Amino acid sequence: MNISWVLADDAEIDPTQSTEDLKRLGPLWGSWRGWRAYQTDNVICHDQAKVSELIKRKFQQRCNFYIPNSVYTALQRPESVRLYAGEFVHDVIRQEEIVALHLAATTSDIVLLLGWNLAELKPDSDKLRANRAHHHRNLVYQAFKDYDKIQWVAIDHVDPVDPRLAALPNFTVDTMATALTLTAD
Repeated sequence: MNISWVLADDAEIDPTQSTEDLKRLGPLWGSWRGWRAYQTDNVICHDQAKVSELIKRKFQQRCNFYIPNSVYTALQRPESVRLYAGEFVHDVIRQEEIVALHLAATTSDIVLLLGWNLAELKPDSDKLRANRAHHHRNLVYQAFKDYDKIQWVAIDHVDPVDPRLAALPNFTVDTMATALTLTAD
């Protein structure tokens, strides 16, 4: 059984919890924003300017660094990076989170979601922000549906989950204590 963790950009792991305990179960996937705090194994960056900055610092030598194929080409094929294809059609917040879901799903039987807010979206008077959040949520939902053989587990999710997500047969909510009892084969 292959298990992976996908950390949301806002993930905050209990400071008494060792990330090494998490890594014993499986690799950590997430945005470049969380690498410093959690030493994420597989790091995604979708922004060309940030990719360029990180490559200048040789960031790709510290983790498996994933960048879009279009950025790879635009930056004249930097060495030691990993690529993913595809572009976002809609304006989406936290693009790296969506990419991390897809990449983790390709190697996992169980994906543990840490720090994700999957509660029903609240009305937002800022139409642009609301639209971006709506697109993000739809892409999360679509990933869960597309990878229907994957068990998606939100860890320590506090609020009630968005009913559309909660209704999916391959999605559940559980605790960190229970997750840490899983065994990776």
